[in-house]
Amino acid sequence: MVTTRFFSNPGPDGLPKTADAVIIGGGPAGTAAAWALERAQPGLRIVLVEQGGQLGMGSSLASLENFRTCWAAPCLARMMQRSLTVFQNADEELHPGATATLSRKQQGYLFLAFNERGAAGLQQDVNHLHACGLTHTEFLPASEVHTRYPWLGERVTAAKSDPHAGWLDSNALIYAFAHSTQTTRYLLDMRDVSIRVQGGKVAGVATASGMIAAPLVLIAAGAGSRAVGRTAGIELPIVVQPRQSFTTPWRHDAFPEDSPCVISAAPFPHVRPEARDGAIFGWEYRWNSRPALPGEPVQEYLIEPRWPVEHFKDPRFPSLTLALLARQFGHRAGEGFADPRYLRGIAHRAGYYVSRDHTVAYRTDSNGKRHPYHSQRAILDGWPGIDGLYLSVAHVGHGVMSAPAAGEIIAARMLGNPLPDPVYADFSLSAAYVERDAGGLSLPL
Repeated sequence: MVTTRFFSNPGPDGLPKTADAVIIGGGPAGTAAAWALERAQPGLRIVLVEQGGQLGMGSSLASLENFRTCWAAPCLARMMQRSLTVFQNADEELHPGATATLSRKQQGYLFLAFNERGAAGLQQDVNHLHACGLTHTEFLPASEVHTRYPWLGERVTAAKSDPHAGWLDSNALIYAFAHSTQTTRYLLDMRDVSIRVQGGKVAGVATASGMIAAPLVLIAAGAGSRAVGRTAGIELPIVVQPRQSFTTPWRHDAFPEDSPCVISAAPFPHVRPEARDGAIFGWEYRWNSRPALPGEPVQEYLIEPRWPVEHFKDPRFPSLTLALLARQFGHRAGEGFADPRYLRGIAHRAGYYVSRDHTVAYRTDSNGKRHPYHSQRAILDGWPGIDGLYLSVAHVGHGVMSAPAAGEIIAARMLGNPLPDPVYADFSLSAAYVERDAGGLSLPL
């Protein structure tokens, strides 16, 4: 393997003048695309441009870095299964030594219920997953939950288990993709990048140091993708939503290091062990009762991301999440998630979810009326009307876990190859609705 070459804001003399493909964005989506393109066509001259000083500077910084396989929609299930295969065989799929650097832990996901209605819902979920071929998922009645995970307490009435799920080091994954390439050049600290279009075709990418002529350009810039698209004269059908997570350096004694990621009941706060003694928490409630700017109304989504995204860090978020978990598990003051030691030394992060907007995520009823819904599907497709322009956007917070498969899907699109699986056509712009795609862990506060 040839060591990947990185350049920081190269001048005109150091800027590649031509490339076979330019990727805009150095997160999981962009680096996975470079990896997949080179694997599909060795020797392809790829240039990846990233506005940050290093790769992975976007929303992946706020990620819980998790992956799971229990998806109800077939396209998502097969995408995540393929990505898991890459994670499990990283030395062969990426590069020798990658398995060790990813620090993969497959300790599972555990979705909990605290009443009989919730238990019945989890049983139905598992029945559907089994019908889809995901027979490794399990329904655990209360007695089995208490036997396997006694620390969860007596309030839990049932659980849905995905034993193949887990987490890894997302920064290591991004760099594993990069170091698995041989001909890709990575240009960092690249501001004011724009796409040039001539005669309905991509001509390349313009930078402050000059033009990179290329017939293929991929937009994989996360929350900044709409702004990048505008440089090509298009409006991408995406919206953004702030997300938050926080890590604590302490974890209560009953919460074991080998615990699965625990997803509690609605409104779905979730937590998993982190490092040796800590924990990492997430909760995808819809906004946080704070307007985007003073005087503006609270909105569910933003068209224009606000920078810095740290503006959306709700200082109440850690205490609210812990209080909700403590209430659901019945922890009294000073015990479990109600222990004040959880609030000491917190690392609080913010980022953006990017998802499809209502023009590309809707179902149509018998009267022809459109009903928008919250899609979990990325857009992995070419842009109609501009030859050579492609999108890997709207990963809805699943960018880390879906990256390998997403890279392979968009590489096939860009190179004109058959999709790795026909069901991946559901990630196209024209696929407005896919059964069992709606959902996620987001409910109103």
